[in-house]
Amino acid sequence: MKKIGFITTNKVFAQSLAAAIHSRPDWGIEPHLLLKPRQAVLEAEVLALDAVVIDAADTAPDETEAFCRTLGQSAGCRLLLLVPKKGRRMAIRAVKNKVADDFIFYDTSLEYLFAKLVTL
Repeated sequence: MKKIGFITTNKVFAQSLAAAIHSRPDWGIEPHLLLKPRQAVLEAEVLALDAVVIDAADTAPDETEAFCRTLGQSAGCRLLLLVPKKGRRMAIRAVKNKVADDFIFYDTSLEYLFAKLVTL
């Protein structure tokens, strides 16, 4: 069972993703909601997460990259950024600099997000 964390302050979004994942036990994903970003690094370490999806909508690009760097070094898990179109440059830079493993845009389909999660 793959343990995947969702770092976001959007509780509705996080709970909806978790419910959708729980409805598909064949995916082998155990979702963990990390709704307090300031505590997320510690929680990711304690939970020994395999991967983390980071909602980067409300964060400045430099803050997101620094957070990813800290999370990657501390928790050692794979990182997937969920970004709006305006965050494209930051996301590409983060992947090129190996601060994040991959990214997807908000306007991507839910099926595509789940396909990415299953392959992480």
